[in-house]
Amino acid sequence: MDSWKTSASVDGKANHYVKTCLQDDILEYFVFLIGGNLGFNYQYYVGSWSPLKQSEYQERGSNNYRMDDPSRCPMLRHNIFQSANPFQLHRQAILVHKCKTNRLSKSASNGSSFTQKLNNNIALYDPMGFLYCRIQKVGSTFLQKTIRNVFADLKFTAPRGNAMLANRSKDFIDCLSKTSKFMFVREPYGRALSGYVDKLFAPNPFYWSSAGRFIIKTIRGLKASPLSLKCGHDVTFPEFMKYVIQAQKTLTHRDRHFYPMYEHCFPCDIKYDFIGKMETFRDDVSHILDVFNSTFSRGMTFENFEKESDLQIASSHINRLFSFKGQTLQCEPFHRSFQRVWRDLQIRGVLPIDTKMPFILEKMNTINQTHVTDVVTRIIQNVQNRTKLKEQRLEAKIEAFSQLSADIIKEYRELYRLDFELFDYPTLPDFVKIAISTPPKHLKYFDIF
Repeated sequence: MDSWKTSASVDGKANHYVKTCLQDDILEYFVFLIGGNLGFNYQYYVGSWSPLKQSEYQERGSNNYRMDDPSRCPMLRHNIFQSANPFQLHRQAILVHKCKTNRLSKSASNGSSFTQKLNNNIALYDPMGFLYCRIQKVGSTFLQKTIRNVFADLKFTAPRGNAMLANRSKDFIDCLSKTSKFMFVREPYGRALSGYVDKLFAPNPFYWSSAGRFIIKTIRGLKASPLSLKCGHDVTFPEFMKYVIQAQKTLTHRDRHFYPMYEHCFPCDIKYDFIGKMETFRDDVSHILDVFNSTFSRGMTFENFEKESDLQIASSHINRLFSFKGQTLQCEPFHRSFQRVWRDLQIRGVLPIDTKMPFILEKMNTINQTHVTDVVTRIIQNVQNRTKLKEQRLEAKIEAFSQLSADIIKEYRELYRLDFELFDYPTLPDFVKIAISTPPKHLKYFDIF
């Protein structure tokens, strides 16, 4: 399943970590906590570094190189991600203009919420000297895994903001201008749907318990069954969107996966050298890889970007299905959880919608993860018409938003107005217009409940 191509050697422990990384931030955070046992060093080294030769990168991570002057910045390189691509220049120009018209520039960095939110989202990669601000449901798991693979042979640190901001937030903010930074954004409606599918539609007992039960109780209310109140496992997309709107209005019971993108990275206060988009993900990731390869003498490429990305998504979802089996069985039979994963991969355009599950219902409890992974891998490898998969993703989006009232869509776009404006997305894209005007007669993708 692992089809990464890189000139960097991967030690056993790091390789184990990469292969078992799931698309669930809770599990990812768990692995982060036990990182020391997997051979990763999460210390934050404070100091000023001079440019290093490639042969010196490995040494750089040792404590012998640590410096303790908090007034100096540890950043190494500046503006390495900048691009003369017209699309990139347009994104930067729109962002600057909208920040000014909304009077957002330099408005947030003095507040406590600024540093608190940066805690969760920024990561400084040292000794490479670049910063990535992740936004949940914008390819962040894929991008973090890509970085780990590119630099798998180096002893590097990637502390979150809490390690960098503790007791010296002003020093760190002053240093932000001296490092190269990139972020990725996504069309806001698609991001909301992705959050729902990944956290509540797919088997995810942690989010069923933390967010699902709250949504069932507050949104569905008296109509909820005892099992739904106990498990939170059957939240519908309309219920989810009502919750997102309510949480954003009241600023209570919010989950960082569903914060507006602007609140993750504060792009009006921090100038990012490169802003990638999910809509041009292949080209934008290729640019980042080209920078890594040329700047740090890396040698990573993708043989087939879309297919390799699909294989990673499928592998992590199947891994999560079997990892959570004990918990999900308390709420539904295993074949239902399996059906969710299958439908999830079809909604994402990873598996063709006309491909039925090739497993007998009565034998679902006896199949193992390896067998399922092999079957799904063969299906993905044999896909010939990727244009059809793209059309399938669009069809699923239209079906999802056709379940929403015009009032819900209006409230959502008003509450997330800055995301639409700053990152140049239409507030009513064509697929939403189609969804509003043509409600489905029956559900094809979201027919689980």
